[in-house]
Amino acid sequence: MRELNVMEINEVSGAGAWEAITSAIAMGVAGIAAGTCYGGINGAAGGGLLGFGLVGQLVGVIVGPIVGGVAGAVLGAVIGWDDSAGVIALCTQWVSNFANGNFH
Repeated sequence: MRELNVMEINEVSGAGAWEAITSAIAMGVAGIAAGTCYGGINGAAGGGLLGFGLVGQLVGVIVGPIVGGVAGAVLGAVIGWDDSAGVIALCTQWVSNFANGNFH
């Protein structure tokens, strides 16, 4: 039997599982926020019935956070398994862009 190196010990012990869970939560919340903003902004872009984009905007505000939350959670879990600091950097970058008015 051979000795395991540090990377092998982490994989065998499941050390990346907790980071993946916390990263999934962080990116999921950021995805919900981004989906809500994108859905609210762009949901009514088509005009809608009689020129009112109310229904489109309502659907965008409901569907946007769901899609954004699921996509963000999956992305956070995948990236966070190896690099949880990268997930925090992505979330911080999104919040900074939103606060500075660079969110499109």
